[in-house]
Amino acid sequence: MGKGEISKVMKYELRYLDGSGSFEEMQQRVWALQRKTREIQNRTVQIAFHWDYINREHFIQTGNNLNVLQETGYKRLDGYIYDRLKGQSAEMSGANLNATIQTAWKKYNSAKPKVLSGTMSVPSFKRDQPLIINSNCVKFSRSESECLAELTLFSREYKKEHDLSSNVRFAIRLHDSTQRSILERVLSGAYRKGQCQLVYQRPKWFLFLTYSFFPMQHDLDPEKYLGVDLGECCALYASSVGEYGSLKLEGGEITAFAKQLEARKRSMQKQAAYCGEGRIGHGTKTRVADVYKMENRIANFRDTVNHRYSKALIDYAVKHQYGTIQMEDLSGIKNDTGFPKFLRHWTYFDLQEKIDAKAREHGIHVVKVNPQYTSQRCSKCGSIDSRNRKSQKEFCCLNCGYKVNADFNASQNLSIKGIDVIIQKYIGAKSKQTENNG
Repeated sequence: MGKGEISKVMKYELRYLDGSGSFEEMQQRVWALQRKTREIQNRTVQIAFHWDYINREHFIQTGNNLNVLQETGYKRLDGYIYDRLKGQSAEMSGANLNATIQTAWKKYNSAKPKVLSGTMSVPSFKRDQPLIINSNCVKFSRSESECLAELTLFSREYKKEHDLSSNVRFAIRLHDSTQRSILERVLSGAYRKGQCQLVYQRPKWFLFLTYSFFPMQHDLDPEKYLGVDLGECCALYASSVGEYGSLKLEGGEITAFAKQLEARKRSMQKQAAYCGEGRIGHGTKTRVADVYKMENRIANFRDTVNHRYSKALIDYAVKHQYGTIQMEDLSGIKNDTGFPKFLRHWTYFDLQEKIDAKAREHGIHVVKVNPQYTSQRCSKCGSIDSRNRKSQKEFCCLNCGYKVNADFNASQNLSIKGIDVIIQKYIGAKSKQTENNG
């Protein structure tokens, strides 16, 4: 990935066309590749761990590390691993074999410090692994009525042995304009195609397409801050001190939907204890199947709304040339027992992640600050008092009498550069004053 590039993944549903016999024959061949993928990835980790183990023993005895080139004949250990495993993977495309090894190699190296210190087990790969496909082994094209994906999955020797004259071809099912737009940009070269994965999710096959692009260029002012408050009454409130206008997204639909589904889920959980024959099946899994479906509905709705809200915020920021968005750091919100249960389930952290991702696409910088006292501070006079916030909706400053929507006031505070430092200085000065008076 180039410097400054952003990488994302889009999931596409596939429909098998040809290139590997019948649909059933294709599935059997690809499932065999899945098993081989798992074997290759686990062997990669085993070889890498074994090397590190003997290297550490050698260092203890001699004070020197082993030389990879002298010991293996390769400049890098992953090159040696590829040579060891290519003879065991004759059915797999060489480029995909290398991509598979690199995926396991990177996972092991990221975990290596903890593995060698004994605080983490050696990574392993379970069954039904996605097929890792090198970017050069995926080709997209258009027919008169649909878009096609041609995948090089098998080696030349394997195709010759099994009389397969072409690569595996799928038609791509485009379910919405976003999927179509991304694919069109990949086809035109506007987006760079990256490594992909072929995944089986019963009863369908999917392609996870990695694509990269550079942030959009806008005339934004990095010193212009947009404060964003996420809360219970308003799902999102964005504003800036001294600027006219604001963005307010009511949280009513979130609250109503979450409460409704949570109530329905609790009811279904109770019903599972005395359900009918149709839900008894093979035990607990069948009894609670409907509950799982309800949880999926909640998750899907949350994901959809968070995408919509984050897009609305970024569109507003771009329109008004805000180069920086500042929010509270809500990464620990799940542990915050002060929030109602249904709102903790809502995952404001997920909304923040989506805002962050979309902001990077447009070249907007995101700053996250300590959330302490931002809702208690008066954005007019700077006074901080827990009694300033009369309720979830109302803010009324005891010092200057400023009265306003509580979420708007919080967003005003968050639009101030370095607000967390300003707050800490105020608290420190107030504490010192209290000590002196005492």
